[in-house]
Amino acid sequence: MEDRRKDLRFRARIQCDLMIAATGKRYSGITRNISRGGAEFEASESMTRGAQPVTVGTPAIVTFMLRRGGNFQELKVQCRVRFVSANIAGLEYTSSLPTPREREAMEMMLETRSNRID
Repeated sequence: MEDRRKDLRFRARIQCDLMIAATGKRYSGITRNISRGGAEFEASESMTRGAQPVTVGTPAIVTFMLRRGGNFQELKVQCRVRFVSANIAGLEYTSSLPTPREREAMEMMLETRSNRID
């Protein structure tokens, strides 16, 4: 199977939330790995059970809580579900990070909270 990822992945457990755009349903969880192009998200509950299961192609917003000095800053990124299995989902960012400050925050998160995976 060919790996078509464009960006390096970093193993990182970063607390985040995933909100499904169409329903407003929120899932709390962590990243399993992350890159500049997306993340693998592990929810604290199943995303495929219930009345409105998450499916491939579902638009969503992932929110990271980033520490900046002694303060926390929310970083919200629009994304799309690329795969989903029970409580694991692969997310692809669909918008570029909108501000230089948010791009800097993402770069800092990738450099300081992770181990590189090739």
